[in-house]
Amino acid sequence: MNGTAMSAGVSASEEIIVSHIPPGALSRRTLLMGATALAGLPLLSSLARGQDKIDMRIAWWGSDDRHQKTLKIIDLFEAEHPGLTMESQYGGLIGYQDKLSTEFAGGNAPDIMQVSDSRESLIKSGRLLELDDYIKSGELNLSDANTSVLETLKVDGKLYSIPWGLASGCYFIDTKVFADSRVEEPGLDWNWDGFAEKAKAIAAATPDGVYGAADIWAPAGTRSFYPFEFFLRGRGKTAYTPEGKLNFTADELTEWFTFWDELRKAGVVPPAEITALETGFETSPIVTGRAAMYPINSSIASSLQALAPNPLKVLSFPSGVGSTALSGDKYGAFINSSMQVYVNAASEHKDVAIQFLNFVTNSPDAAKIHLMARGVPLSSKIAALVSPDVSPIERSMVDMIQYVQEHAVPEVVSWPVQGGQIQDLMQRSHQEIAFGQSDIAGTVSKFFDEAEFILE
Repeated sequence: MNGTAMSAGVSASEEIIVSHIPPGALSRRTLLMGATALAGLPLLSSLARGQDKIDMRIAWWGSDDRHQKTLKIIDLFEAEHPGLTMESQYGGLIGYQDKLSTEFAGGNAPDIMQVSDSRESLIKSGRLLELDDYIKSGELNLSDANTSVLETLKVDGKLYSIPWGLASGCYFIDTKVFADSRVEEPGLDWNWDGFAEKAKAIAAATPDGVYGAADIWAPAGTRSFYPFEFFLRGRGKTAYTPEGKLNFTADELTEWFTFWDELRKAGVVPPAEITALETGFETSPIVTGRAAMYPINSSIASSLQALAPNPLKVLSFPSGVGSTALSGDKYGAFINSSMQVYVNAASEHKDVAIQFLNFVTNSPDAAKIHLMARGVPLSSKIAALVSPDVSPIERSMVDMIQYVQEHAVPEVVSWPVQGGQIQDLMQRSHQEIAFGQSDIAGTVSKFFDEAEFILE
């Protein structure tokens, strides 16, 4: 295998596509019980037809833990199919989508890839391969996959990607810092009042320069629009209307900005200058020892634990239930499809690419390498197969996924094509307040003006 890293940095964030799993779709019994071995995969049709050599490219982003596991999976796939060479293009998230867009424009995009932003525009322009015919033929076997997730990933009724794992936005907590500070760890049922209380207690009990939690606009974290959407869903709202317009008020956005600004001014979350230093997981404050709680997608569990000096635990996002701050009567988070994998519609080896998607979904040997490096496996049989081998941090991730599934509200409205731009706008808005470049009222007014222009 010819592995060439796209950039030296490790992953800065995780893809989160809104895709709710209704209660009962993924049981703890399914996840944690053993499973029988799966049947072997068929030979690649291109090679079987007598093609001596096939060269392909695959692109993804992530941390070093994910990179190394993915490279081993590719080695295994190549070993099972002599004549195939898969060049690997990987690195951190920062700059990933820009490079991918440039490659698509130049007609030399990878054959297989993750997409961080703009999947809707890539689908609309015919860049990504529709998978439905391959699923119907059995070439891509999704018989053990969670159909609820797959349904929510469809665009105009068609499927263009499969999840490489199931996940949810969550908080990682540093269990040693909690223990040393004699602050009781929160439970999965905590709310925003409890979050603020725990963060303040940690900040008060630790030396200067150690904070209770990361700021919500942490560049390597979930990014601030997703958590804001969780807050809205707790009030029975979605971030967007079905027509692609904003579905929240200036008062709600003001509440959100004010909650975080007050924590920042109280020294509970880091000042802007420290938050801005994050360039990836390795510089996140839970890894550098500067914050005890960190918001990010749960699929990064094994990678983040590999970097962190202390044992971590996965918790669900706080809710507004019983909270005076950011109140709401529902649980707002959702199960999402993490690290979706796509095929280039212009690939000369689509059948081989489909075989690879089938391999990473159903191969027991690949699963034993990958474990839960991209979240809970899509296949229920594979999830059950690897569960005995996962780490404590991944077991807590499974518990969190089960809790979210049981408590999340079902309403989901997909982001419009411009959703990534709104996400960037939210990040900039938080930064302007954090750096003192604008007050909250001015930032809220500017946000709605710019969002209206973007969505038009």
